[in-house]
Amino acid sequence: MGSSKGHVLPGSMFLLVGIWHLLNSITNYAVNPRSFRARAWHPARCFSGKARYLELYVILLVGTFTDMCIEFFYSTHLKFTVNGALNTNHLNDFEHAAMLLMFFLFCVTVLVHETTRYPYSRPSSHCCYKLV
Repeated sequence: MGSSKGHVLPGSMFLLVGIWHLLNSITNYAVNPRSFRARAWHPARCFSGKARYLELYVILLVGTFTDMCIEFFYSTHLKFTVNGALNTNHLNDFEHAAMLLMFFLFCVTVLVHETTRYPYSRPSSHCCYKLV
């Protein structure tokens, strides 16, 4: 399963992002229950401009990129292969890096869609869940 030290940073990041989402969801529902929609990310309302995407930047740079570098380079000691095959001693590290890659891609996709003029569909009934 890995060491407890290796799970403290990612676990605390998951906890902080989870608390952020919980507080924002409760606040959004309390403000207007009829138009409440669950979101995959919550903009920081106290900031404007690029700082509005603070959650995505934190997840992108601190959470995923840093931890992915740790999983690939530090944990594996740069021994990705042994005798031409994938190093089976580090399969957990590769699995964690693949999971972190999905978070990384999610944040990059959201940032591209939110900060550029590429066409995409606005949130509608097919992509957001609405509490009735």
